[in-house]
Amino acid sequence: MKLSRLALCAATVCLPQLARAGSGLFLPGAGAISTSRAGAGVASADDGEAIPLNPAGIAKASGTTITISAAMLQYAMQFQRRGTYDDVPGEDYPYAGQPYALVKNASNPATGFGSTQPVPVIGVLSDLGGRVPGLHLGIGVYAPNAYPFRDMCTQTASGCLKYKFNDDFTVPPPSTRYDIMFQQAAFLMPSLVAAYSVLPNLDVGLRLTAGQASLKSTTALWGTPLPNYQENVKQDAVFAVDASDNFVPGFGIGVTYRPTPNIELAANYTSEVDVHAKGNAQSTLGPEAGISGSAVTIQPVSDDMARCATGGTPDNLRACVDFALPMNATIAGRYKFLDRHGNLKGDVELDLDWENWGKTCSADSFEDGSCTSPSDYRVIVDAQAQIDPRFAGINLMTSAVHHGFKDGYGAHLGGSYHVPIGAARADGSSNEIILRGGIGYDTAVAKTGWLRADLDGAARTTLTAGAAYRTNRFEIDLGFGAALEGSPSNPNNGDAAEPCNPTQAAPSCPVPHQGPDPINPLLPTTNQADSPIAQGDYQAHYLMFMLGGSVWF
Repeated sequence: MKLSRLALCAATVCLPQLARAGSGLFLPGAGAISTSRAGAGVASADDGEAIPLNPAGIAKASGTTITISAAMLQYAMQFQRRGTYDDVPGEDYPYAGQPYALVKNASNPATGFGSTQPVPVIGVLSDLGGRVPGLHLGIGVYAPNAYPFRDMCTQTASGCLKYKFNDDFTVPPPSTRYDIMFQQAAFLMPSLVAAYSVLPNLDVGLRLTAGQASLKSTTALWGTPLPNYQENVKQDAVFAVDASDNFVPGFGIGVTYRPTPNIELAANYTSEVDVHAKGNAQSTLGPEAGISGSAVTIQPVSDDMARCATGGTPDNLRACVDFALPMNATIAGRYKFLDRHGNLKGDVELDLDWENWGKTCSADSFEDGSCTSPSDYRVIVDAQAQIDPRFAGINLMTSAVHHGFKDGYGAHLGGSYHVPIGAARADGSSNEIILRGGIGYDTAVAKTGWLRADLDGAARTTLTAGAAYRTNRFEIDLGFGAALEGSPSNPNNGDAAEPCNPTQAAPSCPVPHQGPDPINPLLPTTNQADSPIAQGDYQAHYLMFMLGGSVWF
């Protein structure tokens, strides 16, 4: 029975933090230039980076522009859970009574270089040779500036060990196993953009996107009908999900207004993006998982009862996960320093972001799938928990995995300084070195107690710098930066002096559900066991390396 609960929770944590702006879960910017400015690019972007940042920006490009750019991300994260491993009756675990082991993220993305993951922006823009005055078109692909990869390991005396379920029960299991063990995702956003200069100083733009998402995740859950409060690894079950959504539509609207030659005002709105991922799931039981000493198997439901897809087998159950990427909006103001020819000498830009992570759904609309939420993932596994094949099993319910999000806000200040090199051209321009930099701050989207290992909801400060070499035909961009989060903490449940550790005799905490708990899909989402798994302290930071370039002709 409880093994089936595992299906739902595991499917949910497979979905990564994906979106464009800098608030909350995502790093600011898109590509080498705006990321080197700490995300301050909504008003200034005029090459391929304008596709995700502000589609109106492509109206400032002349001729044909080709941009290939990337921010390369590294993410270091560790979690120290408060409390100690429970003493399990009848078991002689050597770690019983000891403090929880430190857990670290040691991911090596398959599409990256070691722990470094490139996040690309590729775009082609054209003014159509002036055939339609004021009209600019573009096509491109980008990926959200995020790091959705997790491969958790436990710090022991012999090093940081990757957890192998049902392998060596003397090794302390990772305290994040009910949250996340392994996760990877790929998310690309192919887009078409169009911009039109309504007035010489007013540009509007539209972006249409059809994204693709692929997601993999592995997590552990309780494998017994009664709550596994002592977190006995032999009563766990491990669940792996591989799901995808090949059509994730969305759109963006942008505007840029220049009241004077020195001032640019801009705004960008990106729609909510609903993800409906479908795929397969596999389960593995621990040696003591089951119901009253009887072994449990997870079997697919009959095709006429399937809610995700038909054709499920015991080895490949059908699973689906629904969630949303939040709508977001940015307003920006830019001041340009111009020389006597009107050429740019430098600029300063301030962007203010909002992201709607706190959206919620009513119980009915969430249950029937007519409403999706960035904070609460809707998960269905077309399966049932079965003891005796002669009798019908217990179908798994629709489950919600809560992340406790609230709306996120960000402020990003960045700019550039242009240093001419070589001889000046007739228009006063010349080859130049461009120096860039920025600083940004993004509020936490995780409410008190809701920091998790699977998704990064902490507040952060971003510091960046970069440089470019620009001629009248091409530009090469470099940059680096860091997003610092310090040591954010989840307080003990209810701010008690000691972390809450429910038992069969005392199965509740002072403040129920102040943070994530294991999921049981045999019960309604409002009647889950209260067993906090994230009371503790995190440390995390990102390192960013940017490389890109544009050519125009």
